[in-house]
Amino acid sequence: MRVLLITDIQDNNRIKLQLRDFCEPTSILILNSIESAQDFINEHVVKFQLPLDLIIIYSTVNKRNANDFRNFIRNDYQRTYSKRDFNINEIPLVLIVENGMNKSAFLKYDLVIDDNGVENLNLLSKSFNRVIKNWRKRVLDELYNLGIIFNSGVIDYSFFFKRNNSFRSTRILSQNFKMFPRKLNYYWLDYDKRQIEKSIDDFTKMLKRSETIGKKGEEKLYHKFFNKNHPFLLRDAYSRHWYEPRLYKNSTEFEEPDYTLKPNITFETDLSVFEVKLPNETFLTQSKFHTSPKSKLMRHIFQVNDYKDYLESDQYQSEINKIFGYVPKTIDYNILIGRKKDKEENIYHLTKRMKQMGQDKLNLMTYDDLLDYQLKFFHRMELLNVK
Repeated sequence: MRVLLITDIQDNNRIKLQLRDFCEPTSILILNSIESAQDFINEHVVKFQLPLDLIIIYSTVNKRNANDFRNFIRNDYQRTYSKRDFNINEIPLVLIVENGMNKSAFLKYDLVIDDNGVENLNLLSKSFNRVIKNWRKRVLDELYNLGIIFNSGVIDYSFFFKRNNSFRSTRILSQNFKMFPRKLNYYWLDYDKRQIEKSIDDFTKMLKRSETIGKKGEEKLYHKFFNKNHPFLLRDAYSRHWYEPRLYKNSTEFEEPDYTLKPNITFETDLSVFEVKLPNETFLTQSKFHTSPKSKLMRHIFQVNDYKDYLESDQYQSEINKIFGYVPKTIDYNILIGRKKDKEENIYHLTKRMKQMGQDKLNLMTYDDLLDYQLKFFHRMELLNVK
C-alpha cells in the first residue's frame, strides 16, 4: 500500500496511529502543503515511475483549495506513473470536507467524505478501501477489454496478440502499456491469498514449537521460513528485501545483517534493518534490584549497532551504493525477538534501560507484533480482493 495524505494538521504520529489498520506507518506519506505534494508527484512518482494507491486531501490546506491539486492531477493527460503502466490523471483521489459542506459541489474526486476529526479518521478506512478496490476492478476490466485475460492470478496475453487491441480506449492503462503489453507486477495481483493464510498457520505452529524446544541455531529455521514466504516480511509495506547482504569493510571483513528492507513510500526512513533472534528469548534479568537487560539482548544490541556504524559511515558509501543501488539517508533498526507478553510485563524497566543506553530508537519487535502485522495485511488483502 502506498498512500499520500495532504493536510495541514501537524500530528503525523496520531494520524498514522488512526490509520494503522488501513496501512502501515511506512506506507503513508503525510505532506502539509499542496506545493510539497505537487513536488512529490513531479520529482518522485512521475520522475521515478513509482506506484501510488491513493491520494487523500483535505478541502483546505494552508488556505489553498484542494481543487488546485485536483486540477493538477486530473488535467494532466500526458504523464504516467508506476512503471509507465497507468495514466496519472486517473489516480484515486479522495477529498475530506468539513461537515455540512455541499459535496455535490466537488467534482472529479473518487470520493467526497465528511471530516469527523483525526480521532475518528479510522472510521473512514472502509471508504478508502472501497475507492482502491473500485480502481483495481477498473484495471482488470480494462485488461479484459483489451483481450488480456485475468485468470487465477495469471494474465494470459496470447489473446491480445491475435488481434490488434491496442487502439481500444482505456482510461487507467496508459498508451505505453497498450503499445508494449506486459505483466502487471503488483502484490495485489501476484500474492496468493491462500498461501499467505497458510504461512500464518505455519508461523503460528513454529512459535508453539519454539516455546518448548528453542534449540540453539533455530534462527536459521525462521530465516528459511521468511525466505520461502517473502510477503511475511514485505507485506504491502516494503517493495523489496536483501537477505544477508555482505557489507564489506575490507577484502576479508564484513557486516551481514539478516534482512534489509526497502520501504514503499516514506521520507522518514529509506531502509529498514531487520535482525532475527529467537521467540523464546526474554528481555530482562529476574532480579528486582537494578533490573537490567539480559546479556544476550545486550549482545544483540551491540551487533545491530555495528551495522549502524557501518551504514551511517561516510567511509563505506560506495560499497553501500553497490549493494542497495542507493545510499540511504535515514535508516531504522529492528530486532525480532521474544514474545509480547514478556515485553509488556517488563515494559517500564525495558524502556527505561533502553533510553539510558541511548537505544530508545532501536525497535524491539516481538514475534507477536510481526504476526499481528501479517494478520492485518491478510485482512487488507481480503477487503481489497478483486480476483
